[in-house]
Amino acid sequence: MHHHIRLTLATAAAAALTGGLLAVAVGPASATGAAKAYDFNGDGYRDLVVGVPLGTANGFKEAGYVVVIPGSKSGLRTADRRIVSQSTSGVPGDSEKGDEFGGHLAGADLNADGYADLVVVAPGEDAATSRNTGRITILWSGPKGFTGGTVLTGVQQGAGDGFDGVAIADVTGDGKPDIVTADSGDEAAGVSVARGPFAPGATPAPLAHVSADIPNVSRNLRMGVGDIDGDGRADVAVSYNGGGRGGTTFLRGTSTGLVHTPSWDSETTATAVAVADFDKDGHADVALGEARFGAHDEEGWTPKQPLPANRGGVVRVLYGSTRGPAATRPPVDLVQGVGRVPGKDENSDMFGSALSAADIDGNGAADLAIGAAGEDIGSAYEAGNVTVLYGSGTGLTTTGAQSFDQGTAGVPGSNEYNDNFGGVNGSGLFLRDLNGDGRADLSVAAPGEDGYDGRAWTLTTAASGRVTGTGAISYTAGSLKLPAPIVRLAFGWVLGY
Repeated sequence: MHHHIRLTLATAAAAALTGGLLAVAVGPASATGAAKAYDFNGDGYRDLVVGVPLGTANGFKEAGYVVVIPGSKSGLRTADRRIVSQSTSGVPGDSEKGDEFGGHLAGADLNADGYADLVVVAPGEDAATSRNTGRITILWSGPKGFTGGTVLTGVQQGAGDGFDGVAIADVTGDGKPDIVTADSGDEAAGVSVARGPFAPGATPAPLAHVSADIPNVSRNLRMGVGDIDGDGRADVAVSYNGGGRGGTTFLRGTSTGLVHTPSWDSETTATAVAVADFDKDGHADVALGEARFGAHDEEGWTPKQPLPANRGGVVRVLYGSTRGPAATRPPVDLVQGVGRVPGKDENSDMFGSALSAADIDGNGAADLAIGAAGEDIGSAYEAGNVTVLYGSGTGLTTTGAQSFDQGTAGVPGSNEYNDNFGGVNGSGLFLRDLNGDGRADLSVAAPGEDGYDGRAWTLTTAASGRVTGTGAISYTAGSLKLPAPIVRLAFGWVLGY
């Protein structure tokens, strides 16, 4: 098993998996111009994409594939799911053991043809002379589904490094989406950018490493993108820990690309990063899940902004401004059971193990879903839960905060040992509007469900602007009729992005 997943699911040793894959065509695009992000079939509704990096493709264990579930007015159409791997016709490369295709994902309409495209990371892909160097592929969608792909070239990772994440954002403000990667490893850790435009059949700009003052030996980088300084260009926040240092680096988007801005850097590192405008002031804000102080090699080092005492995790929020994050407001720290945050601060809750942000209630401020994969529910150790905090004109508020687990009314399933409901290692939550009502819906994974077979849920948002368990659906590799065998997939571990 490749080290990226072993770090997260140490007990989920993959069983022998076999089965073929099928690409399913989609209908014609209904809109002109660029499609919404994650609207792969162009029907005006965002779709849900699930990476299954431990799945078997073309007979190869852990070759990996992705599953796309279309959205619609009535919600997800699970019966119409489609599967894409490196064995799908037109997709570059070949399915090989340990590729883990689908390990990281990002979706947007890169060529403005009315169909969102999908960027997929295979962190375990081998290069000609090195193993597990990683590969990033653009899957082009259109009237007949995903029918082709383009491999990004450029930064060559060292053996065993792969990539830790991918995002699509316009970092130059030229109106053309760029592709940003978080790069793990001993020699090339940091951030890289491939500049747009992108188009099928055209040679894309190569990935180019950006100077970001991240130690080379850093691993498990976590990344978020958004316009933090309000200048119309996307900025990037990357949490890292390694080489005697840990923290969060901020890279400003400029007309010439990303530029490291030391005055923005934070001493806090994180397991998960979400970037969105929680106080609707036109500046994206940064949420850091399971915030902590990483390694620091200075003798006698003390933090400038101490974290509150906690046992189960802190979510630190850095509000954006023209001068960058936390420049005009001190960090706001969220702990369960403190200041009306739901729950109780307990050992190993992993509060902030995954984060996702979007506008649930339609008030123009982003809201935040917070996973706590280690939360105990009654006697169910590490069953996990999700807290939802709503944004306002002053930022995230605990007023009207909600908490969900498998014991919540309407949510299928039951709380069990080690389910990890809420997502782990920065992934497993996805807030996006999947039914076109203008309110984000909440998709949640429990990768540890049923002995690491995994399960996912989608909870809709009521007309009141509140997430509700009523009408929630759940789906597994079995219910989606994914290629057998379907055990030990940790299904949902890579959910949405």
